[in-house]
Amino acid sequence: MGKKRYRWLAYLMIVAFLFTACGKENVVATVNGEKITEKQFNARLEQMANLYGYDLNSEEGKEIKAFLQEQVLDSLIEETVLVQAAQNEKISYSKKELEEEIENFKKNFPNEADYKKYLDERKLTEEDVRDILYKGALIDQLYNKVTSGITQSSQDAEEYYNENKEEFVLPERVSVRHILVETEEEAREIIKRLNEGEDFIELVKEKSIDPPAKENEGFYGPFSREENFYEEFKEAAFGLKEVGDYTKTPVQTVGGYHIIKLESREEEKQSTFEEVKDWIEQQFLAREKSIKFEEYKNDLMEKAEIEKNLSSANEKDKTGEEEAEADLPSEAPASDADSASDGEQE
Repeated sequence: MGKKRYRWLAYLMIVAFLFTACGKENVVATVNGEKITEKQFNARLEQMANLYGYDLNSEEGKEIKAFLQEQVLDSLIEETVLVQAAQNEKISYSKKELEEEIENFKKNFPNEADYKKYLDERKLTEEDVRDILYKGALIDQLYNKVTSGITQSSQDAEEYYNENKEEFVLPERVSVRHILVETEEEAREIIKRLNEGEDFIELVKEKSIDPPAKENEGFYGPFSREENFYEEFKEAAFGLKEVGDYTKTPVQTVGGYHIIKLESREEEKQSTFEEVKDWIEQQFLAREKSIKFEEYKNDLMEKAEIEKNLSSANEKDKTGEEEAEADLPSEAPASDADSASDGEQE
């Protein structure tokens, strides 16, 4: 009986050890003693792969995976270094502020279902959003503190303007209204009604399937020829000569069939220095602040104690399962009831 009890106790110890080993998370890096776990790393890797449209199990995905892994690990390390620096500077972000930030973020979506869909499509959880917003707020405050001494650019805005006037030429732009429908037949019927004198805006409200049409009455613009939009739409819009003119034939795009009306036209013009002075100065100031913060970050990275364990963590994960299987006894020991029964027989 004593031997059987000892055997059962030994088995429990083995199982306890295995569960402890299995529950211990692999670490892909340490940053000044702070661990970045494989779980954190894999979640970010999946999010980044999804963002760039990579299937890491495909042939193309396998080719890019090693490169993407390094990029993700480096970004996590840099993020950790900056958050640590913010905390060392006594920068904080209260729970109340975070909750308000989360609510403001959710306001970008019409409803909760759309918000959840956004998260699902990007492989994000509610906790991911909370973490991203919290760390982002800390790093933003750190940036402001580090660059607070730069209040005015050292570069001459007027000199830059005079040497680069071509950058400040506003291209020709137009503003239009449009009606979007599914079929060419519908579009031709609407053009016929316009020819008979019906009001364009009323037809927008009645017929357009463009989601914002009910609110903006089909208005779009001003936009230039360089705008990232349907080429067919832009060609038709810029082809209209006079304000009030509309396309006499349907304009087909991948979105459907459009009837487009010209609302206004702005000819190409050279912006004056006074018109662009503030913008140039803001750009110079932002660039100098960015350079200052980049130098600060690089100094932090050089001083940080960083250890990368990505490859060893992956190997540990693979061999851990093999060791666990090897350590398991081939047969389960007798239960307490069986041991007691054996003892009585003895």
